[in-house]
Amino acid sequence: MRFFILAFCFGAFGHSATAQNAVVEDSIAPKSELWNVLHQPVEISATRLTITDIHAPMAVSVLDKSRLQTGTQQLSLYEVLGAIPGVFAMNPDNFTQDLRISIRGFGARSAFGIRGIRVFTDGLPEGTPDGQVDVDNLDMGALGKMEVVRGAASGIYGNASGGISYLSTETPTTKKPLLEAQIAAGAFGFQRYQLKFGQKIGKCTYFVNTSHVKTRGYRDWSEMTNTILNGKLIYAIAPGGNLTLLVNAGSSPKANDPGALTQDQAKENPRQAGANNLLFETGEKVQQQRVGLTYDQKLGKKHQISVRIFETGRNLRNRLPILANGYGDLTRRYQGAYLSYQYDTKIAALPYRLKTGLDLENQEDTRLRFAYKKETGPSTVHYAPDNVVLNQVESFKSSGLYLLQELHPGAKWLLSGGLRYTRLRMRAGDHFLEDGDQSGSRHFQKLNPVLGLNYAFIPSASLYANYATTFETPTLNELSNNPNFTGGFNPDLQPQAARSAEIGVKGFIPGLSDRTSLRFDLALFRIETQNDIIPYQLNGNTGRTFYRNAGATERKGVEIGLNYALTKGLSLFYTQAFSFFKYKSYTVNAIDYRGNAQPGIPKVNTQLELRYFHPAGFYTIVQARAVSKISANDANTIIANAYQLLHLRLGYTVTVHGFQIEPYVGVNNLLNQKYSANVQINAANGRYFEPAMPRYAWGGVKIRISK
Repeated sequence: MRFFILAFCFGAFGHSATAQNAVVEDSIAPKSELWNVLHQPVEISATRLTITDIHAPMAVSVLDKSRLQTGTQQLSLYEVLGAIPGVFAMNPDNFTQDLRISIRGFGARSAFGIRGIRVFTDGLPEGTPDGQVDVDNLDMGALGKMEVVRGAASGIYGNASGGISYLSTETPTTKKPLLEAQIAAGAFGFQRYQLKFGQKIGKCTYFVNTSHVKTRGYRDWSEMTNTILNGKLIYAIAPGGNLTLLVNAGSSPKANDPGALTQDQAKENPRQAGANNLLFETGEKVQQQRVGLTYDQKLGKKHQISVRIFETGRNLRNRLPILANGYGDLTRRYQGAYLSYQYDTKIAALPYRLKTGLDLENQEDTRLRFAYKKETGPSTVHYAPDNVVLNQVESFKSSGLYLLQELHPGAKWLLSGGLRYTRLRMRAGDHFLEDGDQSGSRHFQKLNPVLGLNYAFIPSASLYANYATTFETPTLNELSNNPNFTGGFNPDLQPQAARSAEIGVKGFIPGLSDRTSLRFDLALFRIETQNDIIPYQLNGNTGRTFYRNAGATERKGVEIGLNYALTKGLSLFYTQAFSFFKYKSYTVNAIDYRGNAQPGIPKVNTQLELRYFHPAGFYTIVQARAVSKISANDANTIIANAYQLLHLRLGYTVTVHGFQIEPYVGVNNLLNQKYSANVQINAANGRYFEPAMPRYAWGGVKIRISK
């Protein structure tokens, strides 16, 4: 494949020109990347109008390649999200349910995957327009940069934009070929193999990454196997113009689900799986493919256009521990096109930028559910799918028109404003008519503003404030999980809406010495929501989650981030979030939950990380994390205990005969804490807790061409 790309780039397109996608340092020397991030502003694209993190009038965090790849096991983004204040992640070990991420409470409701947060990779969406994100096709080993906008952004991206995660894969920036192989292994059957290569050749830049991961898992019935391929080909059409082809494919033929346990079961034997999970052999099989094409072109000094088109296909087969309708088969097709135009000029000598665009997305799910039939064999009893109990085609169409503007009324001031109109159309076509025709449709229209002000009181630091609104529809899966056990959509489930206000200060203080620097980030926010979407389960239906609306919630929080370069090679990273989230009005079956804490979010979440890179090639990373107790239900009567974690990574980089070799080892949970890796909110039959892994070790080696 590499030789084909070489011939294609040289033979068809000639030489020169520079690819202008995400700039990622080609060297793997992590100390230099960390040094650059700590000592200078970082350009971000997640806000759609490109700006530096310091001057953006909102809370933004950035992780570079060294934070994403060096010293990480690269199983999931869970390993690095603790470095971002205000972000809380759970469920790193259950690959059926996938990673659960919340930003300021958005996404906490998710029973599987990610809700309420938009995730993009190289400008293409990982999630669907209905607000569901599955990241089982993401490979940390391919990522070069991660940007996170912590706050409401429906005025920019529309539905389910309680926060933004904007990922960029590596992009070679020199003619030196990139070739890296990695192999890793560890406790509980963990194995990971990776190969990536790329190069800038004339007008072309390409990058290919593939990985294969499998693990037996800590708990019974928690095996997982996954293979991922990422490909990127950039062609510099003309000065200021790039055409990029993006390909992603993921296959997970096995991801078993051990299920949640009661508190007594978790104490007695945390490794056990739920009895029904073993009986029904719960889990999922997933295949997903995506192809996208992006085109970015500058037209002179004032104009710029951008086009993004993509097509995603996903097939999911899952088994739940429910006799009546536990076997599911989902086929998804998702297409979209993003068109935008940007204009840079001056108004009365004041710098001004405008960006307008149109987002079109179309999602179609063919959803089948089957009942299980009990069959008695010669010596065993097992369950197999038998008859269809649900057969419907669901569609979600989204169109959004936005206008973003920036004006500098003074040398130190930035005023920004945005407005987005979003139109959504949902439809369920019922093809299972034995219980009647539950076909139906729902339509929504939303207008969301976003306003921001930034004051750079010194060149390297600023004060900012913003106000924004957001809205979030239930996903098609949440709507189709009807507690009436019929087809169609749950007629009682409504979208949630929120108003968000935030103030903060951020920046860095250079010049403390030629070796030290301090970067800081402090944000205070208040969010009021209406019709918050809340998960719950019904006894007798453990494993299936339904949803209802709370009247209103109030979320107040403080987020702190400090990055301190103590001396060259030694850096300290500290993040802490205080989250005071409570119900303002919420009544279920005559029980009033007003004043109770919103479940699924700790009040205090802290991480401290020390990273040392010696000039000789040795490095040490120590990561400490403390999470306060978490309520597991609306009544606040079930509590997951607080926990403290300590992780250690050691590595050494050496160059031998033109190859850079990096052996490394890691130990997770050095203190051997017993805690819950995931908490199922409002679970049925007392099964709230999914025990986390104890102390375990892993290690591996990277080999990379250094010439």
